[in-house]
Amino acid sequence: MKRINVRAIIIVNESIVSMYREFNNRVFYTFPGCGLDGRESEEKCVKREVFEEFGLEIKPIKKVYIYENEKSIEHIYVCNIVGGEFGRGEGEEYKNNKNGVYKPCIIKIKEIKHLPFMPSELAHAFAGDYEKFGKDLRNDILLVKGQIK
Repeated sequence: MKRINVRAIIIVNESIVSMYREFNNRVFYTFPGCGLDGRESEEKCVKREVFEEFGLEIKPIKKVYIYENEKSIEHIYVCNIVGGEFGRGEGEEYKNNKNGVYKPCIIKIKEIKHLPFMPSELAHAFAGDYEKFGKDLRNDILLVKGQIK
């Protein structure tokens, strides 16, 4: 059975909220989020994860992507910040360094294609949609297929 994850795309002035990671001799960036806990809704999950990781309160606006690879299915939402303080996350990531380095950051959207952003297929879909549609991205849900790297 595939793991179900939920992620947020949070756009702030031509930039996005991202997590910088160092893990297993790899360096990469990723959209905020993680796996569903039990029977919680996708929206509740993404709100919880962004608050835990970044200290931000968000409002999911719409689902824009479903990313799928051999091990997981990820539901990705465009979200708006409604409160909180960036960088004040207190999630498990910061208490247990066996999972490597976690650093909340904000990166310019135009840099995404040049960074080790994971999953890369999703990053490229996002960057293309942002160039084409702007911050609202798209009005449908795009299925993005990926490979584990």
